[in-house]
Amino acid sequence: MMNPKILLVGCGKMGGGLLEGLISSKNFNFEIEVLDPFISKKNKDFLINNNINFFDSIEKKSKSSYQVAIIATKPTIYENVLSDLKNNLLKAEDALIISILAGIKIDKITNIISDSAIVRAMPNIAVSVFDSMTALIGNEKVTQEQISTTESIFESVGEITWLKKESQMDSFTAISGSGPAYFFYLMECIVEIAIEEGFEKKVANKIARQLILGSGNLLKTSSFDPKELRDNVTSPNGTTEEAFKVLIGKERHFYKLLNKAIKNAKNKSEELGNF
Repeated sequence: MMNPKILLVGCGKMGGGLLEGLISSKNFNFEIEVLDPFISKKNKDFLINNNINFFDSIEKKSKSSYQVAIIATKPTIYENVLSDLKNNLLKAEDALIISILAGIKIDKITNIISDSAIVRAMPNIAVSVFDSMTALIGNEKVTQEQISTTESIFESVGEITWLKKESQMDSFTAISGSGPAYFFYLMECIVEIAIEEGFEKKVANKIARQLILGSGNLLKTSSFDPKELRDNVTSPNGTTEEAFKVLIGKERHFYKLLNKAIKNAKNKSEELGNF
């Protein structure tokens, strides 16, 4: 499958972010087209400016065929989407379906497109800046060449990991797929607290943004794990230690709250796969 032709189905927040990251990456060398009946003006302008073909219905491309289809629609419409692709645009015997549908398991996709290689992928919104963390798992029909194609796509926009079993995908979705929002909320809280402490909103945002960026870059470039880095900041009898008496304490309050939140997200991912 040398330089396969790719169809991206769905160009919303995740699909649009993935497309932006792929097109902007120096390591992405595939031809890609987009199918979405409701492309936003922002994404449409991006497609036009980058000379990417796009269309709003399968009928307009009925004579085309693709070796790879990336499904980035809402999970609730996946059955109609896959049926239309099977009947019109994909050659089942050599097609690779890459699904980034939250909660939709491989066997449900197989029920519609039984002869195709299928890979489930779960990136996060950082695909647009080449810093996503993407989990992958495929069915037994995925060839080594298709594995290489999948890795080339998602390594263009960040780091990847292959899961050992599909049941891990719901946990990964809750931890990493939703993960950026947890950090954004932490930043929201820091901004709000900084404003309460008398900083102007613009300054509070600058403080919080640089705090997150600097800490992330330090973690990325350091040989220390997160706990070691935290310990380096936490001097005995210092201000950070006092803060962690509240955040952690004997009951590990913050950990338990975050754990509960992630479990809720995992349960929702499982629920999406059972509708």
